[in-house]
This record gives sequence, C-alpha cells and structure tokens, in this order.
Amino acid sequence: MRSFTLLSGLSFLVVACAAQVDYSGHKVFRADVRTSEQADFLVEIRERFDFWTEVGVGRSVDIRCAPAQADELNNLLSRQGIQFSVLVEDVQKLAELVPMKKGSMSKSGHSMDWTDYHPIEDIHSYLDYLETTFDFVTTESIGQSHDGSDMRIAKVCKGGCGNKPAMWIDGGIHAREWISPATVTYILMELVENDADHSDLTENIDWYILPVVNPDGYLYTQTDDRLWRKTRTPNGGGCFGTDANRNWGFHWGTGGSSNNPCADTYMGPEAFSEVENRNVRDFLTANKDNVKFYNNVHSYSQLILLPWVGAYDQPDNYDDLYEMAMKGNDALYDVHGKTFEVGCIPCMLYVASGGSLDWTLGELGIPYSYGMELRDTGNYGFILPPDQIIPSGEEVWAFHMTVARELIKEFVP
Repeated sequence: MRSFTLLSGLSFLVVACAAQVDYSGHKVFRADVRTSEQADFLVEIRERFDFWTEVGVGRSVDIRCAPAQADELNNLLSRQGIQFSVLVEDVQKLAELVPMKKGSMSKSGHSMDWTDYHPIEDIHSYLDYLETTFDFVTTESIGQSHDGSDMRIAKVCKGGCGNKPAMWIDGGIHAREWISPATVTYILMELVENDADHSDLTENIDWYILPVVNPDGYLYTQTDDRLWRKTRTPNGGGCFGTDANRNWGFHWGTGGSSNNPCADTYMGPEAFSEVENRNVRDFLTANKDNVKFYNNVHSYSQLILLPWVGAYDQPDNYDDLYEMAMKGNDALYDVHGKTFEVGCIPCMLYVASGGSLDWTLGELGIPYSYGMELRDTGNYGFILPPDQIIPSGEEVWAFHMTVARELIKEFVP
C-alpha cells in the first residue's frame, strides 16, 4: 500500500515561513526534590512552568522558565527550601545547534539517515523503500491525524501477518521528543536491513512499528514551536492540543493529568478524544490476541517504565514484567554503558493516569507493556544532539532484540 496523504509541499513551505517561538534567555532549572512536601508543592505549580521531567521524591526535576519567570521560580524554590541549579542557560542557543534537516533522495531510493533528525516525509520515504525492497515488509495507514497526515506503520511479517506472536513499538507521541522517532526508525532499519544477522526475530515474530504517533505535533515543532508536546486539536479559547499520553481509556483522569485545555498535560475532554489515540486503539484491539509486547518510546531520563502508570498498586504480572525488562536492560547497558532505571512510574515518580501502557495491559491484556524514556539525563534534555541518534538506536535495539528472543522462548512452540 503506497498511496498516502501528506500535507502538500507548498503548504509546508508556507507554514515553515511562520514565526517560530523564540526561546532566547529561557533557562532550565534542575531542582532537587528531597521531601514529599516539596514534591507536592512542585505538582501544584506545574501548570505555571514547563516541566521537562516528572516530579518524584529523591529525584531531580527539570523546569524551563522564560526570562520574566526566572526570579519568580527562583523565589518559589528558595521559599520551599528546594535546592536548585541552572542546567541550561539559554534554550534557544541549544535548539539552534540541533536543527531538523530535510534529506535528499539517496541512491537507495529514500531520504532517511540517522546522522540528523528528519521530518515525517523522509520517514515515509524510508517506509516506501522498505516496502518495495523487502518482500516481508508492508506498510499501512492506520488512519489520519487531526490535520490529515497518514499514520503509517511498518508491518514486518514473514509469511504474512497474524500467524505469529507480535511486538508493537511506537514513537513520537510527544512531539518535542525528536530522538524517539529517530530511534524507532533505527530499530526498524536494523530489524529489516540486517535481517540476515538475526533472522530468527522475523521468522518467529511479527513486528508492527509506528514511528510517529503524533504527526501534527511533530510538524508543529519544526514550523512554530520546537518545544510543543501535545496534539494539535483545537480546544477553544485559543488553546490547542491534548497530551496524547493522558488520553487512553484505562483509569483516565484519575490523577497526574490536567483538565485545563491549555496545560501541557491536558487529558482531553474524554478518553480517546484524540483521533490519533483512536487509530492506535483500533489497530491494537484488532490484533490484541497476537500482540505480546508493547513499547511506547519517549525521552528523556533513561527509564524503562512498567505499569501501572496511573495507580500505586502493581499488576499481577509485575514480576514477569520486571524480569523481562531487566534482561533487556542488561543488553542495553552492554552496548554503550548507559544506565537505565527500571520500575513503575508511581514507584519512582507521581501517578500519570491515561497512559498507553496501562491501557494495553489493563484493557487489551498485552502481557509485556512498557514505556521507555531514552537519552539523556538532562544535559540536553529534549534537544539531544544528532550524534547521539545512532548510539541511542544501537542500545535500544539491543533491548528489543533480547526481549524478542525471550518472547520466542515463551510463546513460540
């Protein structure tokens, strides 16, 4: 299937000429959260600032503030006895060092590489290339985004899809996390183009890979606001977008999300209000009997996240989830020595209801449901230099390769 809808090149150029948000002088503070009272206070002020990481006792939290907010944030933290430092002096200068680049068509017939960040057109050209070059790869649009961009998945299935246990991997649900689609497409590249090195993975498992869950937001980070997080659905009153990872219909709206349509963690007017979520929901529901693994890839903080996200108790299969994650994490560490922490979100942070991995486990029964926060731990945050794309891809591929072989042991006779 190769006929898909994208925003026209002309409209892209027109939008690209619009004024971008200027983050000159914006700083990122790192606050050291030592007590539950300090954590509760930070949760209370979350909608007044841009929190780059989640709040948790005994952890640091990164908070962006505009120049006019710097003194206010300084005073607020100081009055609560919260120690802090300035992690990023000027967000705009950092962003200018990490552009997104439109690729040129290579001899291979696509415009994708992993030395730069790429727009969705380049990602889709790579999906076209894989589909025409490898007979075990097909692509499918599982639906369109609010603004009409096709949500294209790669289906890597030898002998046809639906006869084997399956793994699902998606990226880009939060628009500003550019390393996520880059890493997810790297995994796809390694899986398909180097199939001869690990053919057991495709002979025994079907793979469904969606590089960008939130294409409208992803485009908006390139044209208007590099740090945009949400979808682009109009909410009225000049507010746009829903946090697509607070919009899933399992314990939706029970904590850690906002009912303020202007907030970055806005959960939407109802569960599955966002068409992007509904598109993923419908595909996974149709294939739930075969899908044994789900991973929703984010950045940043170097975490492997287990359910439940929206509650403090643990699922019945928590020990199995943890053991599988640790095996993958050991393989990840062996590649570049990067340490990822494994655990449920409320175990380490605060609850965040309406998350995808709670829904995939709690509603669909996908036994190995995870989220992952990629590099780094804060030096660059969401604006990770492109020279870290390949190392990130290598280590996250090692995680998935190890997990896949464990799934084969468990589910393939």
